[in-house]
Amino acid sequence: MPYVTTADGIRAYYDLAGSGPALVMVHGASQDSLSWQYVLDHFAPFYTVYALDLPGHGKSGMPLGGPHTATPQNAQYLLQFLDAAGIQNPVLMGHSMGGGVVAQAAAMAPERIRGLVLVDGASVNVVKSSGYNPRILEMARINPGDWFEVTFRTLMGTLSDPARALEVVTDARRCIPAVAFADICAFGGFRMEQILEDIHCPVVIVEGSEDWSVPPESAREVERLLREGKVPVEYIEWPGIGHFPQSECPEQFTRDTLAAMRRLSL
Repeated sequence: MPYVTTADGIRAYYDLAGSGPALVMVHGASQDSLSWQYVLDHFAPFYTVYALDLPGHGKSGMPLGGPHTATPQNAQYLLQFLDAAGIQNPVLMGHSMGGGVVAQAAAMAPERIRGLVLVDGASVNVVKSSGYNPRILEMARINPGDWFEVTFRTLMGTLSDPARALEVVTDARRCIPAVAFADICAFGGFRMEQILEDIHCPVVIVEGSEDWSVPPESAREVERLLREGKVPVEYIEWPGIGHFPQSECPEQFTRDTLAAMRRLSL
């Protein structure tokens, strides 16, 4: 089991597979590196794949000050992980909350990041588009595990296998409640539109058409804003798929995403 220790003293766990240019995968809220289990080996023939556990998730240690409640904290951890693991010029792939994390990292250190893949993680005005308002946060605080179970079930697309939905929910419930709630705060408090002008690397945006948490119309707005800034962008959307395409349609996800990455020379 590979670990490195970041500059902040967090013991960071990651899954490792493949060879070639570096591809670092960052999971979403209340999840961990296991969320990439169906696609990691499919990317491995083309990349050295690092599937990272964020602080307090999976097998990674907890920050001394408690769970991270803001996206820039997780982005700083990601950059420290790159330092500790000796990873240079990677492509960063982030799902949901992880999309904000990798975008923030690219904005903080644009010279270090070769490209981004935002997996149902490209959103503007997330409070308006997704309903993550203060009232929802107060309700979720009572029992984050139940909140994620109900929410994740509704985020699966109509073409998704019900057994796969149960698996996603079961994995999410393993998250420490305080960490899960901190994730809700980080996701709901992040404003991607405020950092897009600082992103200059090529970006692949992939979406499930039935995702209400990071809806396609919001992702298309991110695409439009990036194109206005002269950033090379590829946009992909799958009908009948929800918020978890890497679990709901892993073969299609891998095929289409890899093709888009090649078109952008990532």
